[in-house]
Amino acid sequence: MIAKQAIMAVLSVIYVGYLARRLGVAAWGELQASLAITSMAAVIAGLGVRGYLAREIAVTPELGPSHLGSALVVRGAMGATTLLCAALFTVATRSGEGATLVVIAAASQLATILYTTMWLSFEAHERFQYILYVELGARLFVIALSVALVASGLGVLAAAGALALGNAIELALTYHFLRTRLYQPRLEVGLRELVAIAKKSIPLGLIGALLGVIRQADRVILRWLDGEAAVGVFSAAWVLVEQLELISDLVLGAAFAAGMRLYAHDQPGFVKLFRTALVVATALGLPLAAGVTIVAPDVVALVYEGRDFAGASHVLRVLAWHVPATFAFQVAALPLVASKRERQLGAVLAPTLAANVALDMWLVPQHGALGAAFAALVASVGMLVATGILALRYMREAPIGRLGGATLATVLMTLVAFFALKTVGLWAAVIAGAITHAALLLALRVVTIAEVRALARRKPEKSREAAAT
Repeated sequence: MIAKQAIMAVLSVIYVGYLARRLGVAAWGELQASLAITSMAAVIAGLGVRGYLAREIAVTPELGPSHLGSALVVRGAMGATTLLCAALFTVATRSGEGATLVVIAAASQLATILYTTMWLSFEAHERFQYILYVELGARLFVIALSVALVASGLGVLAAAGALALGNAIELALTYHFLRTRLYQPRLEVGLRELVAIAKKSIPLGLIGALLGVIRQADRVILRWLDGEAAVGVFSAAWVLVEQLELISDLVLGAAFAAGMRLYAHDQPGFVKLFRTALVVATALGLPLAAGVTIVAPDVVALVYEGRDFAGASHVLRVLAWHVPATFAFQVAALPLVASKRERQLGAVLAPTLAANVALDMWLVPQHGALGAAFAALVASVGMLVATGILALRYMREAPIGRLGGATLATVLMTLVAFFALKTVGLWAAVIAGAITHAALLLALRVVTIAEVRALARRKPEKSREAAAT
């Protein structure tokens, strides 16, 4: 699965680079702004029903079909309503290509809401391979179609349409695998029960909403204060960082269902999982950030080529450190979600959003995309520190020696990669850094291959899985 994720990341980088170059920085920024606007509108869809029911299914798998049916109804209805409002508001207040892009993005986002809702069953039953299958198939389709359309001169609207069609195909593929490999979703409750589920989901929903807005706020404020070109530069770096964060979706996301079960039934096992996840987050996040900081100008030149995107290298160097902060935050939040302490997590995220917006308002007018990058980084680090304090009981269990070994391995890897970059070039630096870091992690006993496999390829409990089907 790691190999499939790596393939998707490489394909995405190649595709993003081609699309951004062909469309130009302004059109690319307008496309990214439309996606950010609809993403912010969609964050309230379902009020956290997806996360709440994913946690419940992980603990009691036999409830999967009925819980998924309820989640699809609530999230589908809420998503359609909020996205329709966003599209109508945009059409009423704007005109031209930008308004059309938001309408297309709204349709695309609705498909995304539905298929990611279905993913909760794959996640809860630890069948992550099916998510990768549909992601890879849909991504290949989008890349092929949009490249063909843009190459023929049809422009940004055609690219947005290809993305929307790809999301519709991903929805169909997800439903196929869900029905044939797990179960058919069933709606077994009435309106009163759906409302009760929605109410129980509100605390977790606020967490998801705040996280979603925090991730999108920088681009929306950039579009407002500095224009689509600044959004294009920021997004050029941001989409590269997102490919790195796919690693956490695979490795740390695999710990979610196991963590929910272990917290409920095996506290020592949960502590062991938490310690391992923290080590893996550090061992992956720090070298990615350090490596990207070194090679950022070369990567931006390779992917985007044109002068219009030259400023993205500075933005990328700042946003690279968003990666380890995000990895560590996911681990620190695990015991809070498992113990249903969403209100405390919300008390961290709300001030984080306010601080992020305030920093954007202060830094963007003077520093543009780079200012937004610093705002995002400060917000993510602050969010990590505050969450770590809330989870202090488990953070005290952190294996300091192994974390120190991961830090030392990163420092030595950085020196090797920097020397290779200056003497040979980009690819030599990447290869030398990867080999050096992997060897040092094993030599310093920071992490073992068995631990990574256990985290990324946990096998579902057979008896409980059978009960679900």
